[in-house]
Amino acid sequence: MRAQGIPESPARVEFTVQFSHGTKGRRRAREASGQPDLTQATGPAASPRKATSAGNVPKITRLLVLGHHFERLVRDGAVKNYAEIARLTGLTRARVTQIVNLTLLAPEIQELILNLSTSNRGPAPLTEPGLRELAAMVDWDTQRRCCPKTGP
Repeated sequence: MRAQGIPESPARVEFTVQFSHGTKGRRRAREASGQPDLTQATGPAASPRKATSAGNVPKITRLLVLGHHFERLVRDGAVKNYAEIARLTGLTRARVTQIVNLTLLAPEIQELILNLSTSNRGPAPLTEPGLRELAAMVDWDTQRRCCPKTGP
């Protein structure tokens, strides 16, 4: 039985990222060569409704997708743990944990984040620090009540 509001086939967002050195030796992620890579997509999630470049996707949406990707890498055994992901990407272990913790949000909040659009003007009520606070709440009902877009 599917929960109400959860789509039958999830959307799939893929893009290539290149890391380069920024100021003070910090690594910076940037989109590589324009278009998303949809060549290896298979199954019902393979045909997204609209192909979008990474530049058109809000940062919080990209972070949530990246969190799910990191989680899958560990679960599938492609990497040993989050510390290895941190070493490979040049991110700190704390930052990797922050990104992965976004996957602990209630499904409705994650769906809201995935459906965000950069074309919406005005203040963004869903900020990363606010979402990190929500993810720290264990109970999904409490998360839903505290989320500005899903609360009562």
